[in-house]
Amino acid sequence: MEQFHIAETIKENNKRTTATFAVFMAVIFMASFIITVAQVAPTLMILAAPALLMNLGWLIFARSI
Repeated sequence: MEQFHIAETIKENNKRTTATFAVFMAVIFMASFIITVAQVAPTLMILAAPALLMNLGWLIFARSI
């Protein structure tokens, strides 16, 4: 009979356990995302800045000619 009692307890605590697990996973994801973005952002800015400047140059000088 103890097995039935354990199964009922698991059913009752399942929603709370699922919500807790989801919150923990969200916190872990956000922490890893912030750490990754903080390390990659300067590289992306260095690589993207010349391309953006060249595009702006083309737009500016193409209209003046």
